[in-house]
Amino acid sequence: MDSPNSIERQEIDRVLRLKRKQRESKACYPCRQRKVKCDGSQPCRTCVRRDHPLICAYNVEQTRKKAAHSSQGNITDRNRNNAQPSRSADAGPSSLDSPRSSAQNHDSYVFSGDNSLVSILHQQDPEGTMAREATSVLGLHNTYLSYPFIESKTPHDRWVAILDILPHRDEVLKFFHFYRICAYPFNPILVDVDKFESDICIYLSTYASGELSDRDKISEQWTSGRSVGHISLLLATLAAGAHFSDMENPQRSELCQDFARRSFQALRLANFLLRPSLDVVQSLLILGNTLQNNGQSDAAWALLGTTVRLAQTLGLHTERGISHWPEHAKQKAKLLWSMTVWQDSLLSLCYDRPPIVSNIRWTPEAISSPRLELSYVNLMHYFCWVGFEIMKIEEIPEQPNHNLTLLTNLDSTFNRAQTHLLNRQNCRNLPQHLEHLALRMHVSFIASALCRPAIKTPPTPTPGHLNEDPRLVSLRSRARESLITASRAFLDFQALSVVPLRTWSMVHTVLSSTLLFCTWQETRDDGECRDLQQRVIEVFSGAGAGAGMETGSDYSQWLSARHIRALITLRQTLRKRSAQETGTDQNEQTHVAGFAGFQAGDGPQNMMSMGELSYNELFPGLDYGFPVPGEMDFSPVTYLDSIMNVPLFDFPEES
Repeated sequence: MDSPNSIERQEIDRVLRLKRKQRESKACYPCRQRKVKCDGSQPCRTCVRRDHPLICAYNVEQTRKKAAHSSQGNITDRNRNNAQPSRSADAGPSSLDSPRSSAQNHDSYVFSGDNSLVSILHQQDPEGTMAREATSVLGLHNTYLSYPFIESKTPHDRWVAILDILPHRDEVLKFFHFYRICAYPFNPILVDVDKFESDICIYLSTYASGELSDRDKISEQWTSGRSVGHISLLLATLAAGAHFSDMENPQRSELCQDFARRSFQALRLANFLLRPSLDVVQSLLILGNTLQNNGQSDAAWALLGTTVRLAQTLGLHTERGISHWPEHAKQKAKLLWSMTVWQDSLLSLCYDRPPIVSNIRWTPEAISSPRLELSYVNLMHYFCWVGFEIMKIEEIPEQPNHNLTLLTNLDSTFNRAQTHLLNRQNCRNLPQHLEHLALRMHVSFIASALCRPAIKTPPTPTPGHLNEDPRLVSLRSRARESLITASRAFLDFQALSVVPLRTWSMVHTVLSSTLLFCTWQETRDDGECRDLQQRVIEVFSGAGAGAGMETGSDYSQWLSARHIRALITLRQTLRKRSAQETGTDQNEQTHVAGFAGFQAGDGPQNMMSMGELSYNELFPGLDYGFPVPGEMDFSPVTYLDSIMNVPLFDFPEES
């Protein structure tokens, strides 16, 4: 039997515990964390004023204590039972199952560099308590629960908004197929495509069950940030698939834009700016690539900046940033960062703009595994690494030597490719043929970019170029070979697939090559190059007519204004050269019929009314007529850049 003193102590402890619980229940958990006044209501006025009423909770500490005392097996079972039915792509520690867990665990996915105060505190306190407190005190984390640029919604309004953007069964079955066979093989942004396809099967089954059609009954499993992020990724793939589909314009373009709009709305509902995940980054990359392929390359460039920052927020750019992730998630994170670098490198190289990614960090497997037989994806990652080296060349004093070294390394690495990539005779099926031709275009583009110092420098007039720098002679020869290879690969590729005609980077590559054919002294009088120019023009001129539409109109919805300008200049150049050779008195302002409707900002509805306009009428103040031999006082590369990189806005008008 207990003594009176012992009973008295137990009673005192019991009363103190009760008082402590009563005192804690007066303030919700967010107010206790911020040490601000709470009125005890549900939700309290402070949480309502701060625009996060959904996380106003009073039993958080109690729940946490119960979880701490439960066995590891029970925790595992409970997590399994609470798993999302969509089983969306694993986003490692950044996958947050609900808005509540998102608010509580946000610090777990915010990456900070080694020299940040948060990282220093984390090293001193492995449990992370000090780091979490410092993150909050220093304002290094987000506080909003919902996307800050749309009207705050009730849970029911949010559920209805999700239902309004869900893809229908027929949309998924039709357009994901086009994404899988046309877009994914040449830009594999999905880091786990097999799991994603399994997730689609679960989505379709859930959709058929009617769970995603009841507007009055909210599905907690499908309103989580993780599930909505997965829906955004699915819609992004459908937008890309619609672009490559067999539908005719303008219906194809309208449907592509509709899927993209719904995907962006899903990103907002998933609070993508404040709660990024692997699904969010993948969605943004696919949407950016789709914008680019639809001719909105400037918008894709701007969106890529946000995408890179969100990827860096997750720590994808460094090995330390994902060191605490599960092993299967680490590989996905590495692949996703490589795809982010891929998009940044090619877009920056085409624009000759500084890349957003300042340091790749992850070494391409083509370099880290010297005995590996390289696949298409391995080589593309390596090409992107070379692209970053090209953009650093201006800082290197001996450019020709550096470029020749990079070319030698490029050839050596390319020779380690799989057999079907090296020789088309080894291709056994259609996908291998397409991979071979796509890689030929990309490696030719990279090689020609490395040879640009020689293209910029005109050859000396000495017969046989006896006094010319042999390094420039070597680069000039390789440049000619690369331009011819790129054009041939494009012509062979478009005969087998619509992919090269609807992929921005491939269109850019072939038009750059054919324009350089026209302006470069080494190729403009070459019969083989002239034939390739004409065939490329015929492909673009006849593409729309083949669909039963006016010439070229099939591409007026998506071809970028820079490519339109290049097409007009190229056709004008060919006609002018033909007139010079035949002696025909042709007006300096050659009329351009097929490409008139391509003027930036004009849709197909204006194309017929424009009739046949001259180039200067289409682009007033810009005279890019072909300079006859001997009159060109600037390099072909400068001429090319003047066509492809003219600003799309009027500076005086802006000022």
